[in-house]
Formats: sequence, C-alpha cells, structure tokens
Amino acid sequence: MKQLYLDCQYGISGDMTLAALFDVGADLSYVTEQLKQLPIDSFHMTTKKVDKRGISANLLDLQFKEAELVGAAHVHEAGHSHSHEHDHHHHHDHEHEHSHSHEHDHHHHHHDHVHRKASTILEMIETSELPVRVKERSRRVFEVIAEAEGKIHGMDPKEVHFHEVGAMDSIIDVIGVCLALEDLQVDGIVASPVPTGYGKVRMAHGLYPIPAPATAEILKGVPLEAFHVKGELTTPTGAGFLKALADDYGYMPPLVIEKIGYGAGQKDFEHPNVLRAILFEEKVK
Repeated sequence: MKQLYLDCQYGISGDMTLAALFDVGADLSYVTEQLKQLPIDSFHMTTKKVDKRGISANLLDLQFKEAELVGAAHVHEAGHSHSHEHDHHHHHDHEHEHSHSHEHDHHHHHHDHVHRKASTILEMIETSELPVRVKERSRRVFEVIAEAEGKIHGMDPKEVHFHEVGAMDSIIDVIGVCLALEDLQVDGIVASPVPTGYGKVRMAHGLYPIPAPATAEILKGVPLEAFHVKGELTTPTGAGFLKALADDYGYMPPLVIEKIGYGAGQKDFEHPNVLRAILFEEKVK
C-alpha cells in the first residue's frame, strides 16, 4: 500500500499539487493520455525544474492551441492571474497576491467552456472511461468546491458555474491530480496543517479578504498552520484536495519514505514557494 503525505507548510494549489506528484514519480504521459480522452480543449503539458530558495522543484507548464485562445486571458483558481502569451505557454500563478475574481463574468475567454456548470463537469467525469477511483476522487473534489461556491453565492451547488475550476486548466489540475494518484497507486493521503496567507484580493465586487470566501468555506474542519505571509497561499482547488481527498491531518506517518517530490509555485517569496509530496510504502501485514 502506498501512502502520500502532502506537506502544505507553504500552502497548496492545483498546479503545485500536480507538479509535485509528477516530481515524486507519476507518469506525465499516462496522465496526459487519459486527459486527452475527455471532451476538453487540446493542450500540451510539460514540467521544468526551477529553483525556489535553494530547492529544486517541478513547475507545471500548460499550453493550449493558439486557435482556441486567441486574445484570451482570464483569472481563475481563486483568482490567480493567468496570461496566455503569444506562444500560449500557460504559466500557472496559483499562489499569492494575484488579481482575483470569483464572479460569473470574470473570465475573458471567448469560447463556450468558460462557464461550465458543476453538473456538466460531474456528468463529463461520470460518463468518461477514467478509472473508477479517479472518477470518485475527481467527483469529490468538484463537489466540495461547488458546495462552497453555492453557499457563498446563495445557489444550488449543481447550478454553480465553475468560473475558476470550470476553466480548462483547472479541470486538468483536478482530474490530473487524481490520475497521478492512481498512477502512483496511492491508497491513503495525510496532509499537514495548511496556511492561508492574509491580506486582501481584488474581486468583481471589490476587495475581498484572504482566504477567499470559497477557500475559507472549504477549509472548515481542516487544521490551519500558523504561518503568516501576506498574500494568498491556499487556493480553492488546493483546499478542495485537502478537504475531499485527505484521510487525516497532522505530522508525517511513521513509515519508510520511498520518494519525495516538490511542486513549485510561480511567485518568489522569502520562503521556498513549494508543495512537498512524500510517498511512503506501507507494508501489508
């Protein structure tokens, strides 16, 4: 049995989690091939090594085809600015201090996938040929986020328009992470307490507090870490992973470490902007 420990001392986001799982040994080709069977936009996903305060970490680089993203720029995943530049390298800014909007009009994409309802995404997962456990884990993450967004916006969770996590890159983050967990044969997940950061972010209705309302709602019941940094350290998708997938929270389990991986965030801080993933082999007695 494989156990995974998510060391979230500096926060967690969707792309940091996926990058860390690739660094710990998940097969990028397997994840990509499985994702490309879904009815989502064409994409190309790679990773590269970057230095974060002396730690060599994996950074996720997601690219979409030019024809689908002409003139497109959007804010998603708890409001982190994403820029689709001329070569359409999709640099994930899933961490901190990004311009922010959680409202239904905050995307500037000019194609139909921008406002997928939660029910549409869940149906896509259910009718796919993804492995059973991948479907289950992906569904749980999306349901957790939809429930939080529904409560914040005062609407039925099934009717929530996944303005951030409905964007193609976040669908890739969520389902990609669940595919990576499956490829690594992870049976259980323990997560450390998580910091949120502090301050304010600009959203459609003005300045909102950090953690963002949806993030705070998702983190109910999840232990927080007393690490106070100005900026957004934990995003809704990162919080969704902790709430939906972690079996327990606390210190590293007393098992033999098999592999360690680091997923990098885009920003640079006084601390290493990384998520550490530690894989343990638990001997079956």
